[in-house]
Amino acid sequence: MKLKLKIKSGALQFTVFVAVLIALLLAGLILYAYTFIYMKEQSKGAIENIQFADMGIYSLLEQKEPSTDTTRIDFIKKENQIVKVHLSHWGIFQKGISEARFRKKKFVKSAIIGSLLKTNESPTLFLQETHNALTVVGTTSIRGIAFLPTQGVNSGYIAGNSYYGKQLIYGTIKKSSAELPKIGKAETDVIPYYLKEYKINSQEDYINLNASSRIINSFKTKTKGYYTIEPIVLENKVLSGNIIIKSETSIKIKKNTLLKDIILIAPIIEIEDETVGSFQAIASKKIIVGKKCNLSFPSALVLFQDNKNTTAETSNLPFENQIFIDNGSIIKGSVCYFQTKELSDFKTQIVLEKEAKIRGQVYCNGNFELRGSVAGCVYTKQFIANQAGSIFVNHIYNGTIENESIPAVYGGIPFEQEPKSVLKWLY
Repeated sequence: MKLKLKIKSGALQFTVFVAVLIALLLAGLILYAYTFIYMKEQSKGAIENIQFADMGIYSLLEQKEPSTDTTRIDFIKKENQIVKVHLSHWGIFQKGISEARFRKKKFVKSAIIGSLLKTNESPTLFLQETHNALTVVGTTSIRGIAFLPTQGVNSGYIAGNSYYGKQLIYGTIKKSSAELPKIGKAETDVIPYYLKEYKINSQEDYINLNASSRIINSFKTKTKGYYTIEPIVLENKVLSGNIIIKSETSIKIKKNTLLKDIILIAPIIEIEDETVGSFQAIASKKIIVGKKCNLSFPSALVLFQDNKNTTAETSNLPFENQIFIDNGSIIKGSVCYFQTKELSDFKTQIVLEKEAKIRGQVYCNGNFELRGSVAGCVYTKQFIANQAGSIFVNHIYNGTIENESIPAVYGGIPFEQEPKSVLKWLY
C-alpha cells in the first residue's frame, strides 16, 4: 500500500522564505564581520598615521641641515604605510613637515624647530673674549652660568652710582672664547638670501594684500607671499601661517594688525606702539619696536649687516644699523644681530630700553646696550653703556640677565653643537 504525501504550496513558500532569511542573516553577519575588520584596520591605520607623523618630526630633529628634497623614512615596514618628511628653512629657524599615509588616509604634522636649551646647563651670559673685563654698575643683576673674558668681572661707577649687588655674578663663572658659539651655517647663509635674492616665483603663489583683510595659509600647503619694491604698511590686517612678505624699501606694522607665524623681510621694519603678534622680522638696516609691544614665542628680530666689502661710515639717521626695543615691550623669542665683518667700534647694534624685556635669546656679534632685562641667555661680543655723555665699554648699567623665570627646558635659534627641539606645532 503506497502512501501519497502532499505538501501544500504554503509550506513550500515558508521553507523557501526561511532559507532565504537564513542566507541573508549569514550574509549580513559576514558583511558585518568584514566591515568591522576593515574599520578596525582603518582606525588602527589612522592612529598609526598620527604616531608615525610624530616619529617623522622627531627624526627631523636628528637631521643636521635643511634640504630641498622630501625623503621617505625607511623604518616603516608595514604594507600600504608610507611616511615622508621634509626639513626646510623658516626664517632664522627651521620648519619640519611629516606626512604619514595609510591607503587613502593621510595625516600631516608640521613644526618650527630650533635648538634645545636647558637652563641649568646653557649659558645665561656668554661674553666674547676681547681681553676686557665685564663691569657691573647700579642695580645690575646676572644670575646663572656666565662665560666671561679672562679678566673676569668688576664693579664700576657711572654718574654717581656704584654697584649695589651683594655678588658680582649670582652663579658660576666660566672662561669664554675668542668667538661666539656658532649658529648653524645653513641659518646664517639663508638670512642674506632672504634679503638679497628671495622673490615670489609664480603668480599662483602671490597673495593680494589689498583684496582681503584676513589671509590664512596653512603650513600643510605651499608657501605664499607678497613682494614689492615699494614701502608696505600693514594696517587692519590679519595674516597668519605659511606667508612671507617682502619689500625692497620698508615695512611698517600698525597696532591694529595681527600677524601670526609669518615672515617679514625689508631693509627697514618698524613696529608701532602696542602691537601684538608672533612673527619674524628680517632686516638689513634697522628694526624699531615701539613702546608696550608684545610679541609671542617664537618671534624673532634679525638684523643682518653685510659690511665685509664696505668702508665704515658714520650715519646721522636714528637707529641706523640697530635693533631698538622701546620701553615696556616684551619679546618672547630671539633677537639677533649679524655682521659679515666685526668692527672694533663703539656703535650700538642692539638696544633694550628700560622696562623692556626679552624672554629667550639675544645673539649679537656687535655691541649690546642692556637697560632692561633678559630672561634666558645673552651671547654678545661687547656691552655698551651710553651714560652721562660718555660711552662705557663692557659695562652693564641697571640691566638684568637671569634664567630663573623661564622654563627649565626651552628652545631658540639653531646652534651647530646643540640638539634640536620643537619650538611650536603648526597648523
